[in-house]
Amino acid sequence: MKRFFVIIFLFSHLSLFSVLSQEAKPRVPNQSWGIGAELQTSDIFGGTLAYAINPDMHIGLNFGFIFDGGSEGSGSSTYLSFGPYFKFFLPEMRIRSFYPFIKAQFLVSTESVSYKDPFTQTTKRRTETETKLIGYFGSEWFPISSLGIYGGIRAIELNLDPFSIRLGIGYPTIGIEWFF
Repeated sequence: MKRFFVIIFLFSHLSLFSVLSQEAKPRVPNQSWGIGAELQTSDIFGGTLAYAINPDMHIGLNFGFIFDGGSEGSGSSTYLSFGPYFKFFLPEMRIRSFYPFIKAQFLVSTESVSYKDPFTQTTKRRTETETKLIGYFGSEWFPISSLGIYGGIRAIELNLDPFSIRLGIGYPTIGIEWFF
């Protein structure tokens, strides 16, 4: 009798696992607007506005603003970023509700920094601007069709002002999007 219950118990759990492991329907948003937030270890932070053109292509805009009051006597600094992007999902590489993507972004960032002039001992302000083209690889998880949680890494960065090129993986990014 004990053996019978063990067999029933194992059979019910195996059948439950097989039902849960069935391939889910695609849950990527289609023709809808979304808002969110994105954080990176470099350059990008703040809000995101996105539009799902179709299930495989999204366009959007990252924008961010940081104000640092600084310590006493050092002055303050501000940082502003603006970055339109294009995200293409690779549907043939989809694993359940995880969608790998390639993301291309044009980023403009400006930083206003105060510094002390060594000759006059007065505090002055200097503005530095950077423009970049960035390529990402990542994956986005859609637990429901209106919510996407994603992460990725930079694969290439072409800094236009001042000119430099970075290849390789680095600068991880995480973000969340809500489509309505």
